Amino acid sequence: MGTNERRSCSVIMDNSKPRLKILTLAMVSAAVAACGERGGDEKLDAKVEPAPEDKPEMAEAAPGEWFYKDSNGYPWAGFGPPRSEALFVIACRQGQVVFQHANRDVGEISVEFADGAQTVMMEANGDGLPMSEGALPANDPFIHKLAQSQGPLRVFAGGRAMTMQSDVSYRRVARSCIDGV
Repeated sequence: MGTNERRSCSVIMDNSKPRLKILTLAMVSAAVAACGERGGDEKLDAKVEPAPEDKPEMAEAAPGEWFYKDSNGYPWAGFGPPRSEALFVIACRQGQVVFQHANRDVGEISVEFADGAQTVMMEANGDGLPMSEGALPANDPFIHKLAQSQGPLRVFAGGRAMTMQSDVSYRRVARSCIDGV
Protein backbone atom coordinates (compact mmCIF):
# COMPACT_ATOMS: atom_id res chain seq x y z
CA MET A 1 0.00 0.00 0.00
CA GLY A 2 1.43 3.35 -0.98
CA THR A 3 -0.53 5.37 1.60
CA ASN A 4 -0.34 5.83 5.32
CA GLU A 5 -3.86 4.42 5.67
CA ARG A 6 -4.07 2.13 8.69
CA ARG A 7 -5.92 -1.14 8.56
CA SER A 8 -6.99 -2.75 11.83
CA CYS A 9 -5.24 -6.09 12.49
CA SER A 10 -3.53 -6.38 9.16
CA VAL A 11 -1.10 -3.55 10.01
CA ILE A 12 0.41 -5.67 12.78
CA MET A 13 0.19 -8.96 10.94
CA ASP A 14 1.78 -7.50 7.77
CA ASN A 15 4.70 -6.26 9.85
CA SER A 16 8.01 -8.00 9.18
CA LYS A 17 8.88 -8.34 12.88
CA PRO A 18 8.04 -11.92 13.98
CA ARG A 19 8.02 -11.04 17.71
CA LEU A 20 5.27 -8.49 17.18
CA LYS A 21 3.19 -11.09 15.30
CA ILE A 22 3.71 -13.73 18.01
CA LEU A 23 2.89 -11.25 20.80
CA THR A 24 -0.28 -10.15 18.98
CA LEU A 25 -1.44 -13.74 18.43
CA ALA A 26 -0.72 -14.63 22.08
CA MET A 27 -2.71 -11.63 23.35
CA VAL A 28 -5.67 -12.39 21.10
CA SER A 29 -5.62 -16.08 22.11
CA ALA A 30 -5.53 -15.17 25.81
CA ALA A 31 -8.42 -12.73 25.41
CA VAL A 32 -10.57 -15.29 23.59
CA ALA A 33 -9.79 -17.98 26.17
CA ALA A 34 -10.69 -15.66 29.05
CA CYS A 35 -14.09 -14.92 27.53
CA GLY A 36 -15.11 -18.58 27.76
CA GLU A 37 -14.38 -19.12 31.48
CA ARG A 38 -17.44 -19.90 33.60
CA GLY A 39 -17.99 -20.89 37.19
CA GLY A 40 -17.64 -24.62 37.83
CA ASP A 41 -20.73 -24.85 40.03
CA GLU A 42 -23.12 -23.59 37.37
CA LYS A 43 -25.80 -26.17 36.48
CA LEU A 44 -27.78 -25.90 33.29
CA ASP A 45 -29.93 -28.98 32.82
CA ALA A 46 -32.52 -27.88 30.26
CA LYS A 47 -31.68 -28.35 26.60
CA VAL A 48 -31.49 -25.61 24.02
CA GLU A 49 -32.69 -26.46 20.54
CA PRO A 50 -29.86 -26.93 18.03
CA ALA A 51 -28.85 -24.01 15.88
CA PRO A 52 -30.92 -23.63 12.72
CA GLU A 53 -29.38 -24.95 9.50
CA ASP A 54 -30.15 -21.62 7.81
CA LYS A 55 -28.09 -19.61 10.30
CA PRO A 56 -29.05 -16.00 11.04
CA GLU A 57 -25.78 -14.61 9.65
CA MET A 58 -26.87 -15.78 6.20
CA ALA A 59 -29.83 -13.39 6.17
CA GLU A 60 -29.84 -9.65 5.59
CA ALA A 61 -30.33 -7.64 8.79
CA ALA A 62 -33.52 -5.64 9.23
CA PRO A 63 -33.10 -1.86 9.15
CA GLY A 64 -32.81 -0.49 12.65
CA GLU A 65 -30.62 -0.23 15.70
CA TRP A 66 -30.46 -1.65 19.21
CA PHE A 67 -30.68 0.74 22.14
CA TYR A 68 -30.41 0.11 25.89
CA LYS A 69 -32.55 1.70 28.60
CA ASP A 70 -32.99 1.20 32.30
CA SER A 71 -36.50 2.40 33.08
CA ASN A 72 -39.47 1.47 35.23
CA GLY A 73 -37.07 -0.43 37.50
CA TYR A 74 -35.77 -2.89 34.92
CA PRO A 75 -33.20 -2.95 32.08
CA TRP A 76 -34.32 -3.49 28.53
CA ALA A 77 -32.96 -3.40 24.99
CA GLY A 78 -35.10 -2.45 22.03
CA PHE A 79 -34.57 -2.83 18.31
CA GLY A 80 -36.15 -0.58 15.73
CA PRO A 81 -35.76 2.37 13.41
CA PRO A 82 -34.08 5.45 14.95
CA ARG A 83 -36.47 7.84 16.76
CA SER A 84 -39.31 5.32 16.62
CA GLU A 85 -40.98 2.67 18.75
CA ALA A 86 -39.15 -0.63 19.18
CA LEU A 87 -40.16 -3.53 16.95
CA PHE A 88 -38.57 -6.09 19.27
CA VAL A 89 -37.65 -5.81 22.96
CA ILE A 90 -35.63 -7.98 25.35
CA ALA A 91 -36.16 -7.00 28.99
CA CYS A 92 -35.40 -8.33 32.46
CA ARG A 93 -38.29 -8.34 34.91
CA GLN A 94 -38.68 -10.28 38.14
CA GLY A 95 -36.12 -12.98 37.28
CA GLN A 96 -37.40 -13.49 33.75
CA VAL A 97 -36.13 -12.41 30.36
CA VAL A 98 -39.16 -10.95 28.60
CA PHE A 99 -39.41 -10.87 24.81
CA GLN A 100 -41.81 -8.37 23.22
CA HIS A 101 -42.69 -8.29 19.54
CA ALA A 102 -44.57 -5.54 17.69
CA ASN A 103 -47.35 -7.88 16.66
CA ARG A 104 -50.29 -8.64 18.91
CA ASP A 105 -51.48 -11.68 16.90
CA VAL A 106 -48.47 -13.96 17.43
CA GLY A 107 -48.98 -17.29 19.24
CA GLU A 108 -45.30 -18.12 19.47
CA ILE A 109 -41.98 -16.86 18.21
CA SER A 110 -38.69 -18.59 17.56
CA VAL A 111 -35.62 -16.69 18.73
CA GLU A 112 -32.52 -17.94 16.94
CA PHE A 113 -28.83 -17.23 16.69
CA ALA A 114 -25.87 -19.26 15.43
CA ASP A 115 -25.59 -21.35 18.64
CA GLY A 116 -29.23 -22.20 19.29
CA ALA A 117 -32.93 -21.55 18.96
CA GLN A 118 -35.82 -21.31 21.40
CA THR A 119 -39.58 -21.15 20.98
CA VAL A 120 -41.32 -18.63 23.23
CA MET A 121 -45.10 -18.60 23.73
CA MET A 122 -46.49 -15.09 23.28
CA GLU A 123 -49.66 -13.32 24.42
CA ALA A 124 -50.98 -9.81 23.85
CA ASN A 125 -49.42 -7.64 26.55
CA GLY A 126 -52.65 -5.75 27.24
CA ASP A 127 -51.19 -2.29 27.74
CA GLY A 128 -52.71 -0.71 24.63
CA LEU A 129 -49.65 -1.11 22.41
CA PRO A 130 -49.81 -3.61 19.55
CA MET A 131 -47.24 -5.87 21.24
CA SER A 132 -47.14 -9.52 22.18
CA GLU A 133 -45.07 -10.73 25.09
CA GLY A 134 -43.51 -13.96 26.34
CA ALA A 135 -40.79 -14.86 28.84
CA LEU A 136 -38.18 -17.40 29.84
CA PRO A 137 -36.65 -17.75 33.32
CA ALA A 138 -33.28 -16.00 33.63
CA ASN A 139 -31.60 -19.30 34.54
CA ASP A 140 -32.74 -21.01 31.31
CA PRO A 141 -29.77 -22.35 29.29
CA PHE A 142 -30.95 -20.43 26.24
CA ILE A 143 -30.64 -17.14 28.17
CA HIS A 144 -27.07 -18.07 29.13
CA LYS A 145 -26.29 -18.64 25.45
CA LEU A 146 -28.05 -15.41 24.48
CA ALA A 147 -25.86 -13.50 26.96
CA GLN A 148 -22.76 -14.86 25.19
CA SER A 149 -24.00 -14.76 21.58
CA GLN A 150 -21.96 -12.83 19.05
CA GLY A 151 -23.77 -13.26 15.76
CA PRO A 152 -27.03 -11.83 14.46
CA LEU A 153 -30.31 -12.58 16.21
CA ARG A 154 -33.30 -13.80 14.15
CA VAL A 155 -36.91 -13.84 15.26
CA PHE A 156 -39.58 -15.83 13.42
CA ALA A 157 -43.09 -14.65 14.18
CA GLY A 158 -46.35 -15.13 12.31
CA GLY A 159 -44.60 -16.63 9.27
CA ARG A 160 -42.17 -13.71 8.96
CA ALA A 161 -38.51 -13.49 9.89
CA MET A 162 -36.65 -10.46 11.22
CA THR A 163 -32.86 -10.63 11.49
CA MET A 164 -31.18 -8.10 13.77
CA GLN A 165 -27.48 -7.40 14.09
CA SER A 166 -25.68 -8.52 17.21
CA ASP A 167 -25.39 -5.90 19.93
CA VAL A 168 -24.03 -5.56 23.43
CA SER A 169 -27.32 -4.04 24.68
CA TYR A 170 -29.40 -7.25 24.63
CA ARG A 171 -26.47 -9.29 25.96
CA ARG A 172 -26.19 -6.77 28.80
CA VAL A 173 -29.89 -7.25 29.63
CA ALA A 174 -29.54 -11.05 29.61
CA ARG A 175 -26.41 -10.95 31.81
CA SER A 176 -27.97 -8.55 34.31
CA CYS A 177 -31.02 -10.80 34.56
CA ILE A 178 -28.83 -13.89 35.09
CA ASP A 179 -26.83 -12.05 37.76
CA GLY A 180 -30.02 -10.96 39.50
CA VAL A 181 -31.32 -14.53 39.91
